[in-house]
Amino acid sequence: MKTKLLLIAAIALAVQLQSNAAISVDQTTNPAYLKNYGYSQQTADAVSVSRARAIGEEYYPEDELAYKKQNKFLKFWRKLYVYADPAAEDYSYYHHDTKTTPGIEDL
Repeated sequence: MKTKLLLIAAIALAVQLQSNAAISVDQTTNPAYLKNYGYSQQTADAVSVSRARAIGEEYYPEDELAYKKQNKFLKFWRKLYVYADPAAEDYSYYHHDTKTTPGIEDL
């Protein structure tokens, strides 16, 4: 009787050890996966933008798409607000042309 229980316990332990699933890169770069594991939406967007750049595609987060759809008047006021508040997001963190020489737009 004890041998039978010991055998069943050993098999149950072996089955649990073999059930560990592998996680692929596609799963770990998924925004839903990142959100479920405690990362912020900004981190998920940054990972998505980096992944899209690596495979040669463009990716724009939802708030950036909403910013692009605004009219010129609202964009002007948004740029003025971003200029006045350094903590505000101006959506140029990932989507900008990197230049090696300084220009007038750097001021």
